[in-house]
Amino acid sequence: MPTRRQVLQAATAAATTATLGAPRPGRAAAPLPDTVRIIVVVPPGASMDNVARLVAERLKPVLNRQVLVDYKPGATGLVASQYLKTTEPDGGTVMFAPIAVAAFFPFLYSRLPYDPETDLVPVCDGVHIPHALAVPTAGPRTLAAFLDQARADPLRASVGTSSMGSVGALLMLRLSQLAKVDLQLVAYKGGQPLLTDLMGNQVPAGVSVISDYLTQHQAGRVRILAAGSRERTALAPDIPTLAESGFPDLYGASSIGFFMRGGTPAPLVQAMSGAINTVLAAPETRERLLAMGAEPKGGSAQAFRQLARTERARWEPVARAANIRIE
Repeated sequence: MPTRRQVLQAATAAATTATLGAPRPGRAAAPLPDTVRIIVVVPPGASMDNVARLVAERLKPVLNRQVLVDYKPGATGLVASQYLKTTEPDGGTVMFAPIAVAAFFPFLYSRLPYDPETDLVPVCDGVHIPHALAVPTAGPRTLAAFLDQARADPLRASVGTSSMGSVGALLMLRLSQLAKVDLQLVAYKGGQPLLTDLMGNQVPAGVSVISDYLTQHQAGRVRILAAGSRERTALAPDIPTLAESGFPDLYGASSIGFFMRGGTPAPLVQAMSGAINTVLAAPETRERLLAMGAEPKGGSAQAFRQLARTERARWEPVARAANIRIE
């Protein structure tokens, strides 16, 4: 059941987005294109894509416009962010991407083909998905056992990551520092190739959003050792958190939100933020997203911008200490 805060947020958002729906008598419609495109930074079928398609479907009646999903995969947002800055600043293109494109990429990449401060405009937070560490079913049964294995045999200290620019990769860097174990990150081109190698016992461990692993974990094809959420997820209450496993301050979830290109008029950004908040606060949408392993968030554009700054301040020292850079 939505909280009072969520109900008030939805009501406010609905009022904000009224101008985006059918025009009222004697009032001009908002200058949005007839078609709005949501750019997704992963290939079709990924967890993030499922969330984007659900939001797009629910946005149609709120905006009273056609809402399409388009794909610009590559480096978990790098390609899409570069593409976004080439689009018209008319409110017709919205990118759904991890907060990493604004928070982490500036300190992870030597050079970026876009400026996060001027080419990206935060619209609102979308969903949070915790990361998780998983192993093949023949692997260790606990995080402590995995760390002992990694200490004893460097060849079994490799951890595949769905993206070097993800919270999951940064979590593993911090785990390596705290546990004093030389974990070696292996970059994959997305969560699905990593999952395939995990099930085939081709990599000792993998870190990705927990939604990539839940189905196979429940089927006994991989084993999730620990989740990066602050508390145990209701979707898999048998999985301990990193904090429970001996690292009290270690947690991290992927914040995946909405961006427009720099130069988009502020009223359009605020109106789109309100429309997305309306969708995310709807009880049926929340239930569907939670079933996918994604916690709906929402909030203002300003709050999302501040979250990016907070996450950057939190994780940049971790990457610097590990001397991690992506060329």
